[in-house]
Amino acid sequence: MYPHSFLWHYLWLAPHALQILVVVAMIRRRLVREFPIFLVYTVLQMTQEGILFVLDHSSAVSPEQYWHAHWAGMIVSIVIRSAVIYEISSHVFRPYPAIGELGRIAFRWAAVVLLLVAVAIAAYAPGDNSARIFSYVYVVNRAVNLVQCGLLFFLFLFSSYFGLTWRNYVFGIAVGLGIYSSVELAAAAIQVQTWPAPGSYVLDFVTMATYHCCVLIWLAYFLAPEPAPHTVKELPRSDLEKWNAELQRLLLQ
Repeated sequence: MYPHSFLWHYLWLAPHALQILVVVAMIRRRLVREFPIFLVYTVLQMTQEGILFVLDHSSAVSPEQYWHAHWAGMIVSIVIRSAVIYEISSHVFRPYPAIGELGRIAFRWAAVVLLLVAVAIAAYAPGDNSARIFSYVYVVNRAVNLVQCGLLFFLFLFSSYFGLTWRNYVFGIAVGLGIYSSVELAAAAIQVQTWPAPGSYVLDFVTMATYHCCVLIWLAYFLAPEPAPHTVKELPRSDLEKWNAELQRLLLQ
């Protein structure tokens, strides 16, 4: 559909080729049962981008058909990435079931609110139905990116409190998603202010290169052995246990 440079093709294909190694590493480390949703996300990204690459280079596919396929894939990706956030939070709060249950309740309500906001914005978006659908997908995608950024900040802030180390698999998954989401949010904000200025396409290279780096981070984490979890005694872990006990009592009422 469009002529692209060698660098564009490399940044488009290389990360998803490396994700094959991520899947293999997860299987060899027997992490499929521990992180099934992240595995689905990885396979989905490989498949989706492979299909889009073929459609982009097919003369029988119109630009409109390509973008419809792109938006459809983005919708599925939003759902899976939201599930990955849920999976990460479940791992973090596993020792504290009551806090985890409160987090699941908050997650469901946050999802409902984001969905209603996105529908409202899309309903009042100018243009035809395609433009409204794009507005809906755009808003929800940015919301999911924002949640992923918040999750990364949360893990950085409380990693020691929850006994997580930099070499923990959960930490690695969250770091990759958080870095990419942060860059994509920043690029989207810049594009809103500068588009269609000459050279704005450079931001696409930046986001693609960032995703490449994030896949390398995931690959490095899954290839390296995870250290045994440890408890940091100096931190007031008992306070968290008290919160868990109180929440457990409230949830059972």
